[in-house]
Amino acid sequence: MSKIIDYLVPINSVCNQKCIFCSAEYRMKLDSEIPLKIIFKQILEKDNYIQISWGEPLLDSRLEKILFFIRKAKPDAFIELQTNAVFLKDKLDMLQKYNINLYNVNYPSHIEEINDRVVWVKNTLKSREEAMKEVIRRWLNLRINIIINKLNYQILPEMMDYIKENFDWFERIQLSFVKVMWGADKNWRNVVPSYEEASKFIIWALKKASEYRFKVDIDHIPLCFLWNYYKFHVDYKKLKSGQVGVYMKEKTYIKKCDNCNLKQFCSWYRKDYLTLYNN
Repeated sequence: MSKIIDYLVPINSVCNQKCIFCSAEYRMKLDSEIPLKIIFKQILEKDNYIQISWGEPLLDSRLEKILFFIRKAKPDAFIELQTNAVFLKDKLDMLQKYNINLYNVNYPSHIEEINDRVVWVKNTLKSREEAMKEVIRRWLNLRINIIINKLNYQILPEMMDYIKENFDWFERIQLSFVKVMWGADKNWRNVVPSYEEASKFIIWALKKASEYRFKVDIDHIPLCFLWNYYKFHVDYKKLKSGQVGVYMKEKTYIKKCDNCNLKQFCSWYRKDYLTLYNN
């Protein structure tokens, strides 16, 4: 039987950015901090891979207490910290005490104008890139997470060139097709490109990443839009190895998937995407 995988431990909804694709601002109206009792319970229920995320974890004053608890309860746990990295550089000394295994940094664009339009805050790109370079300088593991959206999908190949020229070492690049967060109440057609219009730029970016020998993953897009690069898909790798994550609840196949040779290894279409684009 396939094992259901869920690594996420959300701790707060507070964030210093207002990214066009994120519902953190909406969640913050409901509950800015998740009680420690619930957080600790979730940690104990996880296997040895724990993702600290949701809003901006570095803004949570309880973060060190949470990391201390993880290392006491699960000394060998693999801890992934998901962050926009604006405050990361000043927090690295503290974080290194708890041996964070992976720094997953949201990187909207290398072009300041596009960066600012995505995050809805000015003057974050310099701090983000300085933190990323400091993580690299300390020989810590960095994953560069690029959310593919309407503002940056056409520059994805250019971003691969920029990353090659400016970041001399990192663990991997994650390309994540934007999700539709209905709670954020936005005009999602201005945020989410169609798979068809984004596909050629994604393929071109994956081709460059392959040529540069980057470790690269992609998710939230069906395999058929990736041409020969479908093996970079996170869910393809998981399904091939028998792992079925909670992500499968968010997705479904459509009629044209029936005759596809890759159907059994594809996580298909996101349900929110099909709703947005009228199936």
